[in-house]
Amino acid sequence: MTLGATPEIQPDQQSRLWTAHVPDYEAVFEPLTNVFADHALRALALPPGGRCLDVAAGSGGAALMAARSGSEVVAIDASPGMVRRIRARAGSLPISAAVMDAARLALPDARFDAALSVFGVILCPDAGAALGEMARTVAPGGRVALVTWTEPQNYALITRLLAAVAAVRGPSPPPPGVPAQLRFADAVAFRALLASAGLGEIAVTRVEAALEAPGAAWLGARLGFAPGIAALLAAQGGAREAVLTRFVSDLERDQGTGPVRLRAVAFLGTGRVLRGTETGSPRAP
Repeated sequence: MTLGATPEIQPDQQSRLWTAHVPDYEAVFEPLTNVFADHALRALALPPGGRCLDVAAGSGGAALMAARSGSEVVAIDASPGMVRRIRARAGSLPISAAVMDAARLALPDARFDAALSVFGVILCPDAGAALGEMARTVAPGGRVALVTWTEPQNYALITRLLAAVAAVRGPSPPPPGVPAQLRFADAVAFRALLASAGLGEIAVTRVEAALEAPGAAWLGARLGFAPGIAALLAAQGGAREAVLTRFVSDLERDQGTGPVRLRAVAFLGTGRVLRGTETGSPRAP
């Protein structure tokens, strides 16, 4: 295993599970990820007509933003359901989407002017290999942007959900191991991941945003928008509905019955590809 590899595959790392969550993910979570994607795209500063790769693209938020800004985009994801959704949303925009393993991209070396991944590569079982593949497909001098979670104590969606679980069921021991999406929550670890791909001019910036929803009840009805959260809710067994009710009531107590905002913090990491690779042929799928 290379840097960032996980010994056990967690629910959010299983591509086959994501198809069932596409509609809720797009409705609930994509607006939040788009805030971070906007920061990433501005950091890449692609010129009109620039070629951009979006890895682990989810339901296509960042790819759509890049294409609407004039970039030619290739969006890849390991979930067939996510790729179908990207294609359906692309319309006449210059976006092509394909099902692909991020750690083994079937794409030529130095094909793109830039690449990004917003909370995608960080979920790959071997994040180091996936980032290395991103760098391989970017031409020398091009930039790579990666977004990862940090400050989990300030990720209000999960802290509130865990508080609701504790209120209903009592305190529980911490889960074994580190959630895949928090492997690079420390700036030193994140910089090491970026450096492992041979990137230069590495910069890490803290970005704060908020998940916004029409109301607490609306959010509670769609809270299982990702496999990991769905698994956490399923683990509550017969207490699941009580946990959701507590989550909603606590949020309404604090923010009312109208629109709600839940804080989230991430790192944006960028780096420049310093040199080419040895071959110009695509990898096998």
